[in-house]
Amino acid sequence: MKQKKKVRIGITLGDPAGIGTEITLKALQDPRIRESATFLLIGDYGAVIHTQRQIGCNLNFHIISDIGKLRLSEELVNFLNLGNVTFPVPHGQADARCGKVAYEYINMACLLLRSSESLQGLVTAPISKEAMRLAGCEFHGHTNILAQRFKARYVRMMFAAEKLRVVLVTVHTALRNVPDMITKKEVMDSIFATHRALNIHFRIKRPRIAICGLNPHASENGLFGNEERSQIIPAIEAARAQKVKIEGPFPADTIFWQAKDGAFDAVIAMYHDQACIPFKTLYFEKGVNVTLGLPFVRTSPDHGTAFSLAGQNKADPESMIAAIRMAVEMTSNMPRKRFKPKVYVPDKDRSR
Repeated sequence: MKQKKKVRIGITLGDPAGIGTEITLKALQDPRIRESATFLLIGDYGAVIHTQRQIGCNLNFHIISDIGKLRLSEELVNFLNLGNVTFPVPHGQADARCGKVAYEYINMACLLLRSSESLQGLVTAPISKEAMRLAGCEFHGHTNILAQRFKARYVRMMFAAEKLRVVLVTVHTALRNVPDMITKKEVMDSIFATHRALNIHFRIKRPRIAICGLNPHASENGLFGNEERSQIIPAIEAARAQKVKIEGPFPADTIFWQAKDGAFDAVIAMYHDQACIPFKTLYFEKGVNVTLGLPFVRTSPDHGTAFSLAGQNKADPESMIAAIRMAVEMTSNMPRKRFKPKVYVPDKDRSR
């Protein structure tokens, strides 16, 4: 019987002053993780050597300069060394140097994702938005960078765990701006992105989706607001006309419990805290951040750089382990046709 070809997953090491390198190495110490896919770490080898000494890790690496020379061995982890920063760096604080190299790790991953012969999926260790701002980077995070590089117009953030998946209509925006951003189009785009991801990446043939209202008690027929009646319900009706199985809008204070118990395959929330408070209360240590709408799978741990733990061998790798496993599963479920996403690189970045 012919052995199934392993998917190729890139892992960017994130901000060197945070816990990204530590949780990545801890995750890859598990031989079951290493044998699940062919992995390529993208970062600075100095960070790996420094961190291995701190945590007592003994992984063996295959340092490459040619992406065509990936090793398929479970005993060796492929590593693309960019060599962009001198180590050690000051752990636990936002630093412009670290913001710059974290941005360069992501740029390199984007270039490799252009070809199915290189990488098919991406796991990103946490970055510091403050450090990237200090480095002069105009983006607010991974999602913005990847959406711009691949001209992905309909990206959505999903938080996923064993028994709950939540997709956000709006993400990092002031709460006072949210009602104006809840439009029929934005809600419809979120519904279709969710349906497609559940169908393709999670192999759910007819996904059951629930959608939250914006207002308390989903407005109680307009008593507490009009967004449900004017924007959310028309979006639901349009999706149903396209054979999407969706119900709502539901009060947000009850629907997540129903979804966790198996009533729905995913919940669509209207804003950041409406989704993140219930999800992170249940799955803070094992939650995964998934970006929908890209031409490849991208996952990351459901936490930040954890500067307060950096450099102390105290970081828990469970969320990174979950992110790697989910990236492998979702990528393996993708259709096997060749894909070659285009990458847009602004003129000012071409000289990097």
